[in-house]
Amino acid sequence: MNKKHRHLLALLLCFVMTVSLFAGYSETKAASEETTQSEEQTETQETGETREITDMAGRKVTVPAAEDIESVFSTGPVAAIFMYMVAPDKLLGWNYELNDVEKSIILEKYHDLPNFGMGDAINYEAVIAANPTIALNCGKINDAMVSDCDALSKSLGIPVIAVDNELNNSAEAFRFMGELLGVEDHAEELAEYSEKIFTDIASLADIPEDEKVSVYFGNGEDSLETAPRGSQHAQILDAVNVTNVADLELGDGSRVQISAEQLLAWNPDVIVVNGEPKADKSGNSAAEDILSNPDYASLKAVQDNKVYGTPNAPFSWVDRPAGPNRLIGMRWLSAVVYPEYIKCDVNEEIREFFNLFYHVDLSDEQLENVLKGTL
Repeated sequence: MNKKHRHLLALLLCFVMTVSLFAGYSETKAASEETTQSEEQTETQETGETREITDMAGRKVTVPAAEDIESVFSTGPVAAIFMYMVAPDKLLGWNYELNDVEKSIILEKYHDLPNFGMGDAINYEAVIAANPTIALNCGKINDAMVSDCDALSKSLGIPVIAVDNELNNSAEAFRFMGELLGVEDHAEELAEYSEKIFTDIASLADIPEDEKVSVYFGNGEDSLETAPRGSQHAQILDAVNVTNVADLELGDGSRVQISAEQLLAWNPDVIVVNGEPKADKSGNSAAEDILSNPDYASLKAVQDNKVYGTPNAPFSWVDRPAGPNRLIGMRWLSAVVYPEYIKCDVNEEIREFFNLFYHVDLSDEQLENVLKGTL
């Protein structure tokens, strides 16, 4: 091979090597760009799977996307009622075994959900084993509530969301839960109905002091446990603008035990009694006890036959628990106490409420039983 041929061969080899290097670089760059793009997409997807919300206690909480929230642990009965009303298919379980009265209204498919307990009796091992997506804690928003949510979140390893249970914040609570759980349309229906109830009873705020009805609200088997003014358990009385005769210091508890002599001294215009759920004593049964007790014969409410038992299906309409179940209680109590101010068909209002909030169309028999406190 002469010098000229060797020179041409060298040039050819250099060209081939250059092309190969460029091709390899291009492939490497393309692969690198593809990997980077894939990583960026993954990061975007991961970000899309979670979101930061501000719960009703003002806490910043990272939660899954609404469609990824499959089940919700309710820390107490009020949270369970909220969940049943807003998104029953995401309710992980109850906090006690449902009784026959509750089962008469609650849809059958939810009767046998697990019972995880409440308060100090919650079975946290069972909760963890059930693998809920998030937990819901409903109650009065304060420092203790925030502390409880934070501690429970750490224990369970899932987000715990605070929901305000103040009666006059019901519409806000429904809208918040609707956005949290991805059921905005249904939650808006519940919120609008809640606002309608408050709008309808707003006229009661103008009742002159000398026309306000005095009311005693009793709990327990003897109806001598009461909720004083300012208590969360007496909020419904404030909402319908009656005078709660129990103007007492609340003390450390949520209710106060009184004597029969104290009830006689108060001598209210109306008595509303809740009965004792733990003893399967209905409000109507408690009302009959007062009406038939000769010791109470001198009471104005007894003489005027204005002693009423709280309807309790599926949950008490006035208290125990102090949850969104009280909304229909406001409608019922305002019509009972102030019939001259509240003009509505209570039966139709009850039917509408049960359809929207409890997912059931009441038959005539069911409606009668609900109002009588029987099955």
